[in-house]
Amino acid sequence: MVISIRFRVIDFDDDGYHWLVECSVNNADYWLVVDTGATRTVIDQSVLGEIEVKSHPQGLVIGFGSQTNSIDTATLSSVWIGGIEFTNLEVAVADLSNLIELYSQMANVKLAGILGCDFLMRNATSINIHRKRIYLKPVKGENE
Repeated sequence: MVISIRFRVIDFDDDGYHWLVECSVNNADYWLVVDTGATRTVIDQSVLGEIEVKSHPQGLVIGFGSQTNSIDTATLSSVWIGGIEFTNLEVAVADLSNLIELYSQMANVKLAGILGCDFLMRNATSINIHRKRIYLKPVKGENE
């Protein structure tokens, strides 16, 4: 059975188009920016609540102007993305307050972070821009 996540397209006029998917973290509803160029899925630290954050001094450097040599990560035991539950999802953790403010003002959405290429490579089979769908690999045991 083919499963898909629907995304919303936001037109930021001169800055181009941005894709957003709905998500739920800690029983709160948010949006994630779909970014095929982002190496990692990144969640804003304020969204995590009581979820443990781990520091990795020799970890990957996060982009968006960061000069840091370390990366903080967290494992989300359950996160809903596009109405589908994903378990034990490891994410990078960062202060995305500037990005959150921008999307709040320009698109009137409550942003949690960025859905990166790590998630897409592991879970997606294709993206249909015209249908605004990200198609996912079957869950283990289904149609193998």
